[in-house]
Amino acid sequence: MNKYILIAFAVMAMAFYELSGGADFKPGETSLVIFAEPKPYVAEPKKPAELVARADTASSTLTDIAPARAVIAPVATNIVPVVTPAALETEVELAASGDVIVLSEQAAPLIQEVATAPATQPDLRFVDGDRVNVRGGPGTEFAVVGKLFRNDMVEIINDEGNGWLHLRDTVTGDEGWIADWLVTAAN
Repeated sequence: MNKYILIAFAVMAMAFYELSGGADFKPGETSLVIFAEPKPYVAEPKKPAELVARADTASSTLTDIAPARAVIAPVATNIVPVVTPAALETEVELAASGDVIVLSEQAAPLIQEVATAPATQPDLRFVDGDRVNVRGGPGTEFAVVGKLFRNDMVEIINDEGNGWLHLRDTVTGDEGWIADWLVTAAN
């Protein structure tokens, strides 16, 4: 084994000798000549130290500082009134604000019917990919119409269960399709 190592080094030395010019090598023909004189280095004057306020990080860890997804509080859109019967007047208490409104007998049933209509909450989700193509239809054969980035919030318009979601960007309002595995629930 040692013989092979010695032979390999001898072959490499011979190859280096031949590739560098061998016996025909003449120093000075290909050497670098410097025509300019080097300039002395002049140090720049130091700027005075700038005072900077530091945040108190002793009470928290670095994971407390990391960005987190925003939690969206639901908006109370369906206010359910509480109707209490009376002889000539009806008091209606609004469940969301606690206000009491006095109404006539004729207006109370109308308000109760309107207020009990269910309001649908939008299906909001976050984008999980770093850069996601938004397509013009449900499939990769459709053209790319836009891009979404990690943690962008989108509203799901339609989920047909075929692996593609029809969605709307909550910031720009642009609509398109992306694969369903590229988003997570916002709430």
